[in-house]
Amino acid sequence: MRLISRMFIACIDIGKPGANLGWAAVDGDVSSDGTNLDVCVEAVATALQRGPASLGFESPLFLPVRDDPLTLNKARQGESGKGLLSRPFSAPAGSTVAVLGLLIATYVLKRLRKLCPEAVATMDWRNPPTGAGSLLIWEAFITGQAKTHDTRHVEDAQLAIQGYQERMANPAEAVSSVHEPSCLNLVGAALLRTGWTTDVAVLADQCLVVRV
Repeated sequence: MRLISRMFIACIDIGKPGANLGWAAVDGDVSSDGTNLDVCVEAVATALQRGPASLGFESPLFLPVRDDPLTLNKARQGESGKGLLSRPFSAPAGSTVAVLGLLIATYVLKRLRKLCPEAVATMDWRNPPTGAGSLLIWEAFITGQAKTHDTRHVEDAQLAIQGYQERMANPAEAVSSVHEPSCLNLVGAALLRTGWTTDVAVLADQCLVVRV
């Protein structure tokens, strides 16, 4: 069992930069947060220079690939169902944040690539990285939003990190909140576009989704 508590963990609550975007990070016993996206990127880059890091984005990072046209916009498995608050990716709010999240993820990954040109990225949460320069990417799915208006987006990012830490207490047994038999990975496209990988297979990968 790998100790996820030793890994730098950050999460970006997706919103309009400078308006309603927030982020949070934990590094052992040290916590940080804010609303400046570049400060978050620099914190992740600094962490990568000395060890592995984990970065979550609060937006749909992969979309379902289906054969039936009538189900193309049906919720991903785990986005709705008995006892769950329905939050499908294809709803107006979900589709908006998916597009904005793709733009922000591409920006973040581009800047990280410049700051850490030798770093590598993975979405294999069951085998989290242990070495410096290794980035684990995951999706935060926040349905129990914080209620404090002024700091809600930072608080949501903090909530996601807490959920991630609990889920990853034993990575080998961690189960994603959302899954699909076949998918198109949006953050995989961002990794390709920003030079993190040349392997197009990343477009079919699924990442860990932590619903809180």
